[in-house]
Amino acid sequence: MSKTRKAGADAGNNSLKLCVKGQEPILIPSIYSIVPGLTPSFFEEADIAPSELEKNIDVTISSVALNEKRRYIIGEKVITDKLSGSEMESKSDKSTDELPVIMTLTGLAISAMKENPELDRIDANFDLSVALPVLTITPENAKHNAERFMGTHTVTFHHPSGRNVVVTIKIEYCKCLVEGGSGSWGIVYDEKGQVVKHKVELNDNIVDVDFVNKMFLSFDIGAGTTESVVSKGVVFNPRLSEGLHYGVKESILNVIKIWNRNNPRQTIDNITEFNEIYFNSEHPRHNRLRDAAENAFYQLANRLVTALLNKIDELKDDPYAFVYGGGAALLKDSMLKILKEKKRLTNVVFLKDPIFVNARGLLVYTCSARFEEMKLKQLGVV
Repeated sequence: MSKTRKAGADAGNNSLKLCVKGQEPILIPSIYSIVPGLTPSFFEEADIAPSELEKNIDVTISSVALNEKRRYIIGEKVITDKLSGSEMESKSDKSTDELPVIMTLTGLAISAMKENPELDRIDANFDLSVALPVLTITPENAKHNAERFMGTHTVTFHHPSGRNVVVTIKIEYCKCLVEGGSGSWGIVYDEKGQVVKHKVELNDNIVDVDFVNKMFLSFDIGAGTTESVVSKGVVFNPRLSEGLHYGVKESILNVIKIWNRNNPRQTIDNITEFNEIYFNSEHPRHNRLRDAAENAFYQLANRLVTALLNKIDELKDDPYAFVYGGGAALLKDSMLKILKEKKRLTNVVFLKDPIFVNARGLLVYTCSARFEEMKLKQLGVV
C-alpha cells in the first residue's frame, strides 16, 4: 500500500509555494508556455539532476481538472529558453483558473521525483490543503476548489535526454482554507501538532509565548491581494477579517512599464523575469532596477502600513500582528522604516521565510487531527 504524503500548496499570482512533509519547500514561478506539438530530442544531454528539477520543467499534464491534455514549459525555464509566457491575471478567480492546478500538480510530481530519482514510473498518494483569498472565498467555491484537486492525475516529466518520467498522482483528500487564516496554523503549531513558541518582548524582557488561545492578526501580503485575517489560535474570525484588493503585482507591473519605456532594448517581459533581476544582487541590472522601483514600492509600503495600523487600532490593545507573504519579502525594509517613524513597532512581527508561511501553515493543517476528522467524515476512510 502506497504511503500518503502530506502537502500544503499556496498557488499564488506570483509563484507556487509547496511544502511536503519531510522535504525542503519547493518554489516555482507561476508562468508557463504551451509547447506546440512534439519537441525533438537528440539524446545528447544528461537527465536533469533532482536538485535542478524546478528550474527545468518540461511536462505533459493529463487531469480532469484541466480542459485539455497539454505539454508545458513552466517557471524559470520559460525565461532561460526565452519563451513567451502566460501568467495569472491580476484579478483571476483562483477557484476556476487552471494555472493553480497546473502549478500544484507539477510541484507534487517534482516532489515525488525527488524521492525516487531513478524510477521512470512513480505512483504518489497525497493529502493536500490549498487556499483562496478572503475577498473571493465562499463555501461553494472552496468546496469546488478542493474537489477539483481530488482524484487521479498524470504528470509526465520530459528530460532533455529523452527519458520520460510518468508520475501518477492520487490526491486522496483536499481541503480549502482561507489565505492568511491558513498561515495561522503554522504560527500556532508545527507538523507534529506540537505548540510553537515565539520569542516576544514583554516589560523589557524576552519571553517565549504561544498563541493557542490568543487573538492575533495575520497580515499576508500577496501578489494579487492582501489578507488581513484575525484568528484566535487557529480559529478564523470572518467578522473581523477582510481582504484588500491589491498586493504587490500592480506596483511591479507599473515599474516594468516605466522600465521598458526607458530601456527599450532591455525590456522585462513578465514578473518572473522582474523577480530574477530584483532579488539577484549579482545580476548586472539589479541595482538599476531597485533604484527604478524604490518610489513605487515605498508608496505601496505606506499604503499597506496604513491598512495594517487601522486594523490593529480596530482590534485595540496592540494585538500581535504577524506580517508575511511574498510582498513582505519585497517591502519589509520600507514598511519597517515607516513603522519606526510612526513609533508603531509594538507587537508587529515580520516572520522569517515569509514566502512559505502560508504553504507551511497549509501543511500543518494537512498533518492535523482536524484534517483527518474531515477526511474520515467525508470519505468514510483515512
